[in-house]
Amino acid sequence: MEATQALQPDLFGPPGTAMRFVPAPPAPVKSGSRPKPPPLSVCVLGSGSGGNASVLRPSADGGGRPVLIDAGFGPRTTAQRLERAGLTLAELGAVYVTHFDTDHFRPSWVRAIVDLKLRLRCHRWHLPDLRRVRDNQRLFVAGLVEPFDDGPFVDGGLTVCPIRLQHDRQGTIGYRFEYGGASLGYATDLGHAPEALCRHFAGVDVLCLESNYDERMTKDCPRPAFVNRRNLSDSGHLSNDQALAAVRRIGELSAHGNPRRVVLLHRSAQCNHPTKVRRCFAQDPAIARRLVLTDQRRRSRWVGVTPLRAVRRAQLTLAHCG
Repeated sequence: MEATQALQPDLFGPPGTAMRFVPAPPAPVKSGSRPKPPPLSVCVLGSGSGGNASVLRPSADGGGRPVLIDAGFGPRTTAQRLERAGLTLAELGAVYVTHFDTDHFRPSWVRAIVDLKLRLRCHRWHLPDLRRVRDNQRLFVAGLVEPFDDGPFVDGGLTVCPIRLQHDRQGTIGYRFEYGGASLGYATDLGHAPEALCRHFAGVDVLCLESNYDERMTKDCPRPAFVNRRNLSDSGHLSNDQALAAVRRIGELSAHGNPRRVVLLHRSAQCNHPTKVRRCFAQDPAIARRLVLTDQRRRSRWVGVTPLRAVRRAQLTLAHCG
């Protein structure tokens, strides 16, 4: 007999039926007993050298609209992956760009952004790069380009804290997003993780960070030597070992076990492999249990960004947005 059964008479049996064990009736569902959705959720639509895009979704009860972080796939591919994630392009409110390399912003998005009347958010630092994108004038004429400067700002209830990072000539932007008490850090295409970035991301509930290459595979890779030298430099990409060190440092600066999820981005198809990534992060079992690996060709699951109930952002005192 299962513990969920109760001893009660069989009222519908023939006369003289002895009492027997019958299943207990299910407990009534109380109104409002369903768990609340997390304040923020993130889904990586794909991440790698061939394209990068993620969608950040605030909870519906807060009135915020989902935003796209980078647009490194064409609008059609993005729409297909969004549909599998339960969203449409029309539901997006804005596109946030880390930088304007074509694997992070495709020129084909110019027309889509104008047609959908999406806002394009980028750092003022990157406006010269945007003006080199084909047909960029259409975005400016439509009034859809909304540049920002250093320091935090609020966009539809979403608090955005950007940070400038070193990458190639034009650099890249890392983001700290906060909404409903939850926080998420997002950084990709950076040759090293400076202390300023680790402090910027201290206390985030979910950390999305590049883990691009395995050092040995890169040194043995038959690509042109200048490509490998660039990736290994402080202006290139983060290796698995560098990513692990950055996650550890952010954890040291954080309180109460944050970050509780670590989403790894931009894995190289030629110079990395999921087995290499997991083997590297297995050096720290506590972090290894929190990993979410992303892929170039398919979207990730939704990762909920939920703050700890018992702690209302004591760790925010460690993170300085501006």
